[in-house]
Amino acid sequence: MKALVLRGPGRAGLEDAPKPAPGADDLLVRTMAGTICTSDMNDLATNPFGIALPVIMGHEGAGVVEAVGKNVTGFKAGDEICAHPVIPCGECISCKRGLGHLCDDMDHLAMSRGGVFAEYFTIRADRARHKPASISFAEATLMEPVCVCLEAIERAGVKAGCNALVIGDGPFGIIAAKLCRAYNPAKLILSGRHPFRLAMAEGAIRILERRDSGIENNVAEILAATGGEGVDAAILCVGTAQAVQTCIAALRSRGSLAVFSAVEGAVPIDLFKVHVKELNIKGACNDVGYMDKALLLLEDRALGLGGVITHQLPLDDWEEAFRLARHGKDSALKVSFTKF
Repeated sequence: MKALVLRGPGRAGLEDAPKPAPGADDLLVRTMAGTICTSDMNDLATNPFGIALPVIMGHEGAGVVEAVGKNVTGFKAGDEICAHPVIPCGECISCKRGLGHLCDDMDHLAMSRGGVFAEYFTIRADRARHKPASISFAEATLMEPVCVCLEAIERAGVKAGCNALVIGDGPFGIIAAKLCRAYNPAKLILSGRHPFRLAMAEGAIRILERRDSGIENNVAEILAATGGEGVDAAILCVGTAQAVQTCIAALRSRGSLAVFSAVEGAVPIDLFKVHVKELNIKGACNDVGYMDKALLLLEDRALGLGGVITHQLPLDDWEEAFRLARHGKDSALKVSFTKF
């Protein structure tokens, strides 16, 4: 089969690869769509997680079941499915504590098994869901991105009547801002640097952050948008120290920050503010089990989640697709492969 294979930082290409065989608990899926994630771009650039190479890339996928393993029930050949790439072991301490999304021995598409940027991939059946007929295969690839954004929203404590801040206008920032609307916050603020992307967050107060703007100016704009109240919930969707500091400064007493984007290196934090305002700082990584909720929200056309996929290209054009995803800040957001 044709597959996009990563062989090292900056070294990837289309290759002939063996068609995978499903294990006893797996589905063999003919890929109909696979979408580029920021982590795919990071894997290609530097392989920050130290993935054992070579590996077939891509973990946001959807397709048609080709075959099922001997232990599989609930799925059959011909079913249209979407896949969640995180596959908990079910046996480690984290899994037994109910934290399978933080599994200590995790299986993962495009890391420990082949990814979805290929004509076929396998997924354990419990990590798949039937694709709703009302959404396209490309839209169905967003199930996992929606799941992890829901995790960040829940960790931040977004709820009806609160003031919520999403900082960062990358794909996850836009998805998170769209999803926050379903929680009915009093004020929803999105801060970012790209008008094209900010415009996708309908219903949010959009703040265009100037690159030379200091933290004080950014915080002042956020406070002005809330009538001086500050925010109850902040979601970090860009990995910069300045964004962390902006979130903490904008939080009001007992507010919560969900650290969704990884920030490299040590970040100075005003712990005096954390102390006197009793702030909460929480990590948000993967999700505790939002697949079914994510699909319901993807079907909600009022939220417009499918609109984050701005481009659909064939796998043969993978280099252009990655260029758009990385550099097309004023013309692209999520890029999907829909022809294999």
